[in-house]
Amino acid sequence: MKIAVVMGGITSEREVSLRSGQAILNSLLRQGYDAYKIDLTKENLVSAFIENDYDLVYLALHGEYGEDGRVQSILDMLGKKYTGSGVTGSAVAMDKILTKIIAKDLGIRIAKTYGSVEEIDSYPVVIKPAKEGSSVGLYICNTKEEALKAYEVLQNKEPLIEEFIKGDELTAGVLNGEKLGVVRIKPKSGLYDYESKYTVGKTEYECPAQIDEKAYEEASEAARKIHEKLGLKGVTRSDFILKDGKTYFLEVNTCPGMTETSLAPKLATLKGYSFDDLTKIMVESC
Repeated sequence: MKIAVVMGGITSEREVSLRSGQAILNSLLRQGYDAYKIDLTKENLVSAFIENDYDLVYLALHGEYGEDGRVQSILDMLGKKYTGSGVTGSAVAMDKILTKIIAKDLGIRIAKTYGSVEEIDSYPVVIKPAKEGSSVGLYICNTKEEALKAYEVLQNKEPLIEEFIKGDELTAGVLNGEKLGVVRIKPKSGLYDYESKYTVGKTEYECPAQIDEKAYEEASEAARKIHEKLGLKGVTRSDFILKDGKTYFLEVNTCPGMTETSLAPKLATLKGYSFDDLTKIMVESC
């Protein structure tokens, strides 16, 4: 079986994707798989899937044009197998606003969301793109003036406005329906932003999270429910804020990072899976 590890892409998460993809490729080669790299760019966004020879695509793309169902739809039309979630699940999960609506319907606690700056009745708030990840374009606003500026910057990216809940950051993993557990994220800067996520030494990780057992199970079960309801596959990672013993769902990542600082591999270790185990399961469950 020939595996094409597709990485890169054309979004702000390109560099993270390249790092994830290279780590995945190295893992597959270590295990003896016939695997190679495809760097997705504007020039080969569609042709890469038509002109290359492969039996399976291992998707290591983050953000739009990779994690949002568009690449998955191309592969479906070509009749090609690929890792991770399908078109519908990927598209829905990529939209944080829509996912929060579904989470709320499932009885999962979410942060208060506002439809516009004018609706905000309490500060601070978080304003971020509804369809990007890696904390790209995230603004914490303490005043209406700051919120208006952030909203204007993000106006072409479907801004999501929600209350800023100050608490512990948690992430919970699911692998093909199996709950992996919960990790607590402790950024040294106090904010888990892009730099904290991808710079070695900027963040400490409590693995597993040393939190109240009820909150731990609440986050883990909420992640499983989201995974199941959206029909997701492979490994997914759901993010939460823990405040006063309660967890608040933020978003789900259908193609989480696989870099040296990424959370998905850390979550996998809670069930005894190594990095190589994780990539092998992803391949073999397609």
